[in-house]
Amino acid sequence: MDFPALDLIFHPRALAVVGVSNRLNNAGVMFADANRALGFAGPVYAVNPSGGEQVKDYPTYRTIREIPGPVDHAIISVPAKFLPEIISECGEKGVRSAAIFTSGFSETGKGSGQELEEKILEIARKSGLRLIGPNCMGIYYPAHGLGFRPDLPKWEGEGNVSFLSQSGGLAFSGIFLGQRCGLKFQKVISYGNEADLSSHELLDYFAEDPATGIILIYIEGTRDGASLARSLVRAGRKKPVIVLKGGLAEVGVRAAASHTGAMGGKRQTWEAVFKQAGALQAGGLEELVETAMTINRLPAFTGRRIIMVCMSGGVSVNYTDRTADWGFEMPPLSPETTAKLRTAFDAPGTSVKNPIDMATSFVNFFIYGDVFRALDEDPDCDIIMLVFTMEYYIYAEHFAPGLVDHTVSSFIEALQEVKKPLVVVVPSVVEEEKRNRIQQTFLAAGFPAFLTIDRALKALSLTQQYHSRKKLTNDECPS
Repeated sequence: MDFPALDLIFHPRALAVVGVSNRLNNAGVMFADANRALGFAGPVYAVNPSGGEQVKDYPTYRTIREIPGPVDHAIISVPAKFLPEIISECGEKGVRSAAIFTSGFSETGKGSGQELEEKILEIARKSGLRLIGPNCMGIYYPAHGLGFRPDLPKWEGEGNVSFLSQSGGLAFSGIFLGQRCGLKFQKVISYGNEADLSSHELLDYFAEDPATGIILIYIEGTRDGASLARSLVRAGRKKPVIVLKGGLAEVGVRAAASHTGAMGGKRQTWEAVFKQAGALQAGGLEELVETAMTINRLPAFTGRRIIMVCMSGGVSVNYTDRTADWGFEMPPLSPETTAKLRTAFDAPGTSVKNPIDMATSFVNFFIYGDVFRALDEDPDCDIIMLVFTMEYYIYAEHFAPGLVDHTVSSFIEALQEVKKPLVVVVPSVVEEEKRNRIQQTFLAAGFPAFLTIDRALKALSLTQQYHSRKKLTNDECPS
């Protein structure tokens, strides 16, 4: 892997979008507008092969050859049959890289599509042009003003998570999910059929990229399984790598082949590769994104002992079962912790056993600091979980307006003093708009916050696996 050469792909000085027109819902216009919306500093040229008609206020040309200045990166959205000519023109122009949105190649399963893909690759290699795709969305790199949809977020400050996705749809869905849980992306690349620029090259690049702290991968299959496996091992030694594998079931293998032309392979083979590499395997897009958010926000931990704080006995019993099902422990509180909690609250209906049921003491804002300080000091606790069941406040808000918001702000003030890993669960029962706002408030304060107990436990489980493997590796190979 040539890191400087690949890094240039993410730092073009000028862009050309080929396939722009004034037709409604033209994909080329979307790509041009996306880079403008994200603040790309260089020129964005429009290429309208239908005759060069002016498109919006973009400098518009009939061919890429006619553009007067240099072009480093092209985004191509024209019918597949025109690709050989377009790729040839890009090579003559000195374009370094091109992202091909166009589909109709090897993913069709037809010989003609495969032959066309091989033909454009042969043309590109003659000039050293690197191809992303075909059948992809391309690059999202907000710090450099690159993107593939105008509505993608431009972060305040740079993120440290990079996402390598074989699917364009999951690429932007992952970005939007990240935005909801406060996860900022550094770079995202949708690479489609990987005719040229491969998943293992991109993975090697992200492993070396100093701005990337966590690597996310969505993959359906690969053309070079051995190289990808080696790259996964190399990356996993340096950074957290979280993988979502599409096409593990037999029906999924067929879907992956028709989507990106990917060669899937057996479930057992993929899972063995991930295990050997130390990569964390997510079961869905939410798990992928939320695990990255959890690793980013929590201090390292290797234990699986949870102390849970609830305000309902029934909820706490049910959640204790779920906690055990996920392989976590709910240890008894130490005598010292129990004594401190009894001093803080002893109202009828409360329980100072683990899980802790604060019942009506939940509305006593003045004890929060003492409660969580006691849990933070408990020697048998690795993780603290707060379950904020909002429905218990709805009736009280009728005669105490603002109670929920004041409770949340009081909790946050107390939780910010906690040094141990701490997560919040805000279950969905009533008033979803308000529930979501509360979850977002906890997230904005820096705490991993989840919609369900199972999503919280899955993210915690994968995060604990990562830190345990890392500790084991460091113990075996001390620096």
